[in-house]
Amino acid sequence: MCFTSRVHKKALPLLLIFAVSFSFGGCAYTSANGRREMAYRHYVAKQTKQRRRAMVRAQKAANRQLKLKMKSAVPSEPYITTSVESAAEPWSEPVAPPVTVSASGAIANETDNQPAQP
Repeated sequence: MCFTSRVHKKALPLLLIFAVSFSFGGCAYTSANGRREMAYRHYVAKQTKQRRRAMVRAQKAANRQLKLKMKSAVPSEPYITTSVESAAEPWSEPVAPPVTVSASGAIANETDNQPAQP
């Protein structure tokens, strides 16, 4: 009798776990629609990975070609080009007339009676 009580104590939790796990029908592979969705996800991931790999390969090939062109290019001798243009008329920056300041602070060249600026 002691043996059966231990079996019941161990088997009861296992049966509950088993019953609860099969009561939820959320497993993706149990239904045809779930299998279809998982197959589509796998297909999309595979195509994305292939597209990314193709882009990386193309970029590496372009970089390789560019490096080969740069190595095969022979640098030319440096040269300087100059040109001379004739000026139609001499040009100089406009210069303001000189300003004389008296001891009182008034401007000597000014004809208006404006106060001197500090």
